[in-house]
Amino acid sequence: MKLTKLLVIGLLAVPILTASCGEDYEAVSDHISITAEDFKFGPAEWHVPVGEFEVEFMNHGNIEHEWAVLVKGARISTEDEFEEELVLFEVEKQPPGAMITETFEITEPGEYQVICALDGHFNAGMQGTLIVS
Repeated sequence: MKLTKLLVIGLLAVPILTASCGEDYEAVSDHISITAEDFKFGPAEWHVPVGEFEVEFMNHGNIEHEWAVLVKGARISTEDEFEEELVLFEVEKQPPGAMITETFEITEPGEYQVICALDGHFNAGMQGTLIVS
């Protein structure tokens, strides 16, 4: 009888605990998928653990796109502020229809700005955030 009550209480607690995570909760994963379109990333926020993670990058746009992660603390608001030295690592430009998988490593947790560093793309809205925890 006690076991049944504990089981029922436990089953009732799962939806409550899950709901408390909120709608904005994103799972941390060592494999993320990125879709580049003209001119946005889908999604625009990714959550990865400290260490190695795999990026699957798909260009569904009609022109070339890339995915460049800026060094921690670097944040640009216009392309005029961009310098290649700000790039921590990147999936280099890919043609329309391309799909590529690459592995990267980040050793410091935090938020990193992600951009498409090709001329005109950032100013058109191609940016996102990589959250490392």
